[in-house]
Amino acid sequence: MSSKFIKPLGLILSLLVVGFFPSCQKEDSAADTENFVLQSMYEIEERCGSGIEGCYELVFPVTLQFIDNTTVEVSDYDALRQAIRDWYQANGGNYQRPNRPHLVFPFDVLNDAGEVITVSTQEELMTLRQACIVDTFGPNHHGHLGKDRPCFRPVFPLTLSFPDGTQGTYNTPLELQQALRAWKLAHPDSQERPDLVFPITVEKKDGTQIVVNSPEELRALKADCRG
Repeated sequence: MSSKFIKPLGLILSLLVVGFFPSCQKEDSAADTENFVLQSMYEIEERCGSGIEGCYELVFPVTLQFIDNTTVEVSDYDALRQAIRDWYQANGGNYQRPNRPHLVFPFDVLNDAGEVITVSTQEELMTLRQACIVDTFGPNHHGHLGKDRPCFRPVFPLTLSFPDGTQGTYNTPLELQQALRAWKLAHPDSQERPDLVFPITVEKKDGTQIVVNSPEELRALKADCRG
């Protein structure tokens, strides 16, 4: 073969290689990011037994803390997922084996009886998790990765009934959170919990809204999500 053909061919191959590897690196980087997001979401839900596969639903807003001690407050699952993605894209390469983020205490969860539970310490979190009898986060947990969506989310306004007989209606997640914090601060040793006042409206994971009239209907809704 004439050398005049070899040189252009070599140049073309070189350009293809140069173009190919950055493309592969970008794909690998994107895959690493999404794997970090997926694993992080799984660990958050596993620790507190929440989401479709758990016993509880997170009550937003929640605050997330990363390994570099930065924090971010998020208002829903989509914002939680995006915050993890943004942090990893900005910082993931700075850590050899980055620990995944965790929720900052205190945070709140809703159980299937309509009780709102404030979790203030690691010990309370362990007790909460142990009380979750649904064993879906076991040895085959990888089959549950990607199911990091809530069964439902309460639609505001919501009314809470407190153990002392008082009630309050709250128009935003922040108002609800502030009321729960104030009640917990005033009753640190109380074993009783605030309850949602039924009926409530919830938005299911497919976006449809339904009215839930009792704790029994709420339990049935949660069971239906797992099925």
